[in-house]
Amino acid sequence: ATSSLPGCCSPSPALSSQDASSCCTFHARSLPAAALLRVVLPLPALEAYMTAVTQDEWKKKLESPSREIIILHNPKLMVHYHPAATSDEWGSTPTEQGRPRTVKRGVENIAAEIPNGEPLQIDHLVFVVHGIGPACDIRFRSIVQCVNDFRSVSLSMLQAHFKRAQEQQHIGRVEFLPVNWHSSLHSTGVDVDLERITLPSINRLRHFINDTILDVFFYNSSTYCQTIVDTVASEMNRLYQLFLQRNPLFKGGVSIAGHSLGSLILFDLLTNQKAAPEEDEHKEGARTAASNRGVEDVKEMLKELELWEYWEVFEKEKMDGQALFLCTEANLKEMGIPLGPRMKILHYISSKRETQVCVRMACVHRDDGRNCQYRDIGLGQVSANYPQLNYKPSIFFAFGSPIGMFLTVRGVKRINPNYSLPTCKGFFNIFHPFDPVAYRIEPMIVPDVEFEPMLLPHHKGRKRMHLELKEGLTRMSVDLKNNLLGSLRVAWQSFTRAPLPALEAASTEGEAEAETSTEKQPGGYWEEPPPAVKEEVSPINVGRLNGGNRIDYVLQEKPIESFNEYLFALQGHLCYWESEDTVLLVLKEIYQTQGITLDQPLPGSQ
Repeated sequence: ATSSLPGCCSPSPALSSQDASSCCTFHARSLPAAALLRVVLPLPALEAYMTAVTQDEWKKKLESPSREIIILHNPKLMVHYHPAATSDEWGSTPTEQGRPRTVKRGVENIAAEIPNGEPLQIDHLVFVVHGIGPACDIRFRSIVQCVNDFRSVSLSMLQAHFKRAQEQQHIGRVEFLPVNWHSSLHSTGVDVDLERITLPSINRLRHFINDTILDVFFYNSSTYCQTIVDTVASEMNRLYQLFLQRNPLFKGGVSIAGHSLGSLILFDLLTNQKAAPEEDEHKEGARTAASNRGVEDVKEMLKELELWEYWEVFEKEKMDGQALFLCTEANLKEMGIPLGPRMKILHYISSKRETQVCVRMACVHRDDGRNCQYRDIGLGQVSANYPQLNYKPSIFFAFGSPIGMFLTVRGVKRINPNYSLPTCKGFFNIFHPFDPVAYRIEPMIVPDVEFEPMLLPHHKGRKRMHLELKEGLTRMSVDLKNNLLGSLRVAWQSFTRAPLPALEAASTEGEAEAETSTEKQPGGYWEEPPPAVKEEVSPINVGRLNGGNRIDYVLQEKPIESFNEYLFALQGHLCYWESEDTVLLVLKEIYQTQGITLDQPLPGSQ
């Protein structure tokens, strides 16, 4: 209240005293002038100010009973001087007097830079779901605060890398909205039950575990998993409807992002979404063919069991192969099948089940006729009724995600390359190299090929210096090793070569040099780049989970983080909220769906 107060606009001199005290803008907020001026001026000085405003008389010096001096220079400037310093009871006098305080009106001469604020146009909406616990970063901030940082970084990245599109008014901004499920879970009364059975020792550690780590176990419980997925889905649907009400002109798409356990929650929700009928039109032919094959299976079964006379009964009930395997004795009895034929059919079904175990385990593809190669992506999920979302997400971003680990624990060893999320066509798995919670996805799709994840380019357009230095040293050591091996090879060949007459020594040296130069040609060790460098250029088919594009993206660690991986492991899991590289990838992929690209492509980007 006693510091400099820039940004207050003055009323016009033509206004009355009542109008002058009606409103005054102060740091972009409307406050009564009287309330403002009482911060600095006592009541007599306030009356003098009102007189100066109404009569347009300035350059007045006012002195308060406490020996404070106020000088009214003009409608836009007042200066408030402190009283002269006096000695205290010990006889000491302050050596310095405080600076005078000023009240300025208007923003013309303010040195501070006032931000322009967020663009009004919203191009895309992203819902962000947090992981375990109420805190989302190393500073124990909530998901709301972390998403605010993420939004701020996105605005700076838009100005730095989409400046041309902004100047042409092709884009506005991307809105990020937080989704909180932790408070709803722990408001069910489970905390009271946990407190009752928690030991009194190491109280803070036990409370931290109950509030964070146990969220993983809650999600693996059918009771609390239902609470979590219901909360996440209903909150995203509610926020989406509320956003549309407040932004009726919004025509953009929607994406979702999840951090840590939140990414697993979203992944399970997406795998249980039902595709719209129009999206399944291209599958109708395959379904019809499969149904026809099922009918043929029933015909073959009846012929094999010599029960063809009952075909009309099966045809009337629209029985195909899949329905046949679900039949019980009671169903066959209701169809009017006598006891003898019923026993034959049930025995046939039982024998077929034993030879098709993979089908019973939701196998969708086979290595051969015996072994199941790919299992259903939903295998091992907690038994819950997964709600449907009111929109189709464009892209799913996973930050520091344990999805790969949970799928493996559930029994899904491989993901079918033809599999894609029913309602979401994009999937990006983004992680820090030292993140202890993050796992890859691509090796589950292509297990027979070893390849590195995509390295996210630095937002300033190059690799970090220590990574380039590391690569340069590695390349140099390989070159030195190959040169040494080449020299040893030449020396060994010279020792094992048969001796030549002295008269032919000169010509022999020429031939040896020619051989040596021939050996140093592109077939030599040190002039030909290692084969592995060439192999990395070849494209890798990682299936349809991300529309045929790469899925795993790794951030570049900072130079200080490379000194000790274990020391920065926790920071690696919580770094995504302020990571410019992460935000830039999110923006690039979102705007790429709208045909808008970066001003300058980053080196190494896809």
